[in-house]
Amino acid sequence: MYVYIEYLLIENIIINFIILYVTKGITRTETSKLRIFIASLVGSLYTLVAFFPSLEFMVKFSIKFSISVLMIILAFNPAGLKLFLKQISVFYVISFAFAGAIIGIFYILNNNLDLTKFSFQSSDELMKFLVIGIIVAILLIRYMLKFHQARINKEQYITNIVIGLNNKEVELLALIDTGNSLKEPISQMPVIIVEYDALQNILPKLVRDMYLHKKELDLEVMTYIMEKMNEDIKFRLIPFKSIGNENGILIGFKPDSIKIYLDDGPKELKGDIIVAIYNDKLAEDEQYNGLLHPEILG
Repeated sequence: MYVYIEYLLIENIIINFIILYVTKGITRTETSKLRIFIASLVGSLYTLVAFFPSLEFMVKFSIKFSISVLMIILAFNPAGLKLFLKQISVFYVISFAFAGAIIGIFYILNNNLDLTKFSFQSSDELMKFLVIGIIVAILLIRYMLKFHQARINKEQYITNIVIGLNNKEVELLALIDTGNSLKEPISQMPVIIVEYDALQNILPKLVRDMYLHKKELDLEVMTYIMEKMNEDIKFRLIPFKSIGNENGILIGFKPDSIKIYLDDGPKELKGDIIVAIYNDKLAEDEQYNGLLHPEILG
């Protein structure tokens, strides 16, 4: 087996840099290219232990994993354990994609039937497989990213909100829905649609019972509860249209407070806003449980 150290180092620096850069994009981590290059260089230097028999102990899994951890720390300096686990998981998935692409290209283009041999006869051959492997790996990753992009774009519009009512609060994830134009018909207040399950802890018992027994569309029950709860919660009836439901009705109420967490920090929403209770799931993947009216963001 012929090994060219200078090409090996360059190869690993390039591949490590690409892997870390793609990891940065998928995990949406803020970092500099210099940090990524330093981490790539450290990972590349580790490959040199193969040329020193006295350092054989460093090829153990624990050492390899420690190097990976060091690269993630150098490149991203993760703020917490959850973010670190996300970054290193993505790092390994991308790494396996690269390794699989390069090895796969080698065996496809290699005329030797002996699949146990994985060696290069010259620097030109090494560079040929390296370049082809990197191109194929990048194409595979771009395909993966395209599939992942829709989810990333949607997540950019998902935020935490806190709704307060009668000295109680609930926190939930809401999608800033640019297609949500729902307003309370009389006052023209913008409406936030929230799943019942996310609101139940702040709702009075009579209201919870009504939704648990699927009586929210029973006009007699609604009228009784609206009269009974007049002091605790002021209800509004909000007509809406959706696919398969041309004459829907949602029960809404005016909360005591609403706080939204944006990139520049928490923001107390001022003005009149109605929260409509939706007794079903808003997202099949349960990624969010509320729909924000874009108007309330100013």
